[in-house]
Amino acid sequence: MATLKDVAERAGVTVTTVSRMLNGRVNVSDATRARITAAMEEINYYPNEMARSLTRKKSNFIGLIVPSVQNYFFAEFIHHAEAEAEKQGCRLLLCVSNEDRKKEQEYYQMLLSNKVMGVIMAAYGGEMPFSGDAPVVVFGRPAAEDIPCALTDDWMGGHLAGNHLIERGCRHLLYLGGNAEKNSISGRRFEGLSAACAEHALPPPAQIDATWEEFIGMRYDGTIARAFREHPQADGIFASNDIMAAGVVQYCRKNRIRIPGQLKVVGYDDTSFASRCAMPLTTVHQPIDTLAQFSVDCVVRRSKGETAPTMTMFPVKLIERETT
Repeated sequence: MATLKDVAERAGVTVTTVSRMLNGRVNVSDATRARITAAMEEINYYPNEMARSLTRKKSNFIGLIVPSVQNYFFAEFIHHAEAEAEKQGCRLLLCVSNEDRKKEQEYYQMLLSNKVMGVIMAAYGGEMPFSGDAPVVVFGRPAAEDIPCALTDDWMGGHLAGNHLIERGCRHLLYLGGNAEKNSISGRRFEGLSAACAEHALPPPAQIDATWEEFIGMRYDGTIARAFREHPQADGIFASNDIMAAGVVQYCRKNRIRIPGQLKVVGYDDTSFASRCAMPLTTVHQPIDTLAQFSVDCVVRRSKGETAPTMTMFPVKLIERETT
């Protein structure tokens, strides 16, 4: 493996000169910089960014802690966050917690010890004692008052879904939610759906929540089968994510339930998956790209000592496709 000394020898300069150039501590002439860069390319030398960050007591790394990469929402968030970080001259360090509070805390402390410029955390599973100099941004759930957070209007998402199903003639609505114990997002969506039913003088919607294992693995077969077994009268289903909505469509095809004739289905998130299904999903669109861009920009701004909003709420909208 090539070393700093190898680069210096190939470029005909001292190790100190190479180190100063890489760390930006001193101006290096264009000719010297070109020789060093060429030498690095010739011997395939790549600077150890983490080691350099410890030396400088700061880095261009942004930590990102998400509960899952199997969830299309988080996968797309990661994609957009990485693109925005690169645009701003930063890099992401990705940690996947499976919404385990202990793992979240361990990852958070690990990122701080590696001198990241900030941490972006998705919907963490409990109150976390944030500490240290690195700014933190939470997305998906409200955080403590002094912690910036990026949210979408989940109540309005449920309300839009309810109104749409009711306008399409549904009178017996059913909500399929994520894990109830840890997912307050799901609760706000159900509240919005319930408000739509009340406004139209309809019975409150029924609710069934996925198990923890289903929520993490994104396979909802058991919950979906239970929903149809316990609520055969349902003529409109609002699912808390697009994967669950697609599972409902698949169940209906296997059991000869016509969509949207007998049953109408609305999902949530509007990931790229929603429009690519065999039956494209009607769903509530979240601006995932905007959430990611805002979160990265917030970390960068706060790392520079600039102020950032403590809470920003982004609107959602309903996208109508073939399932309603």
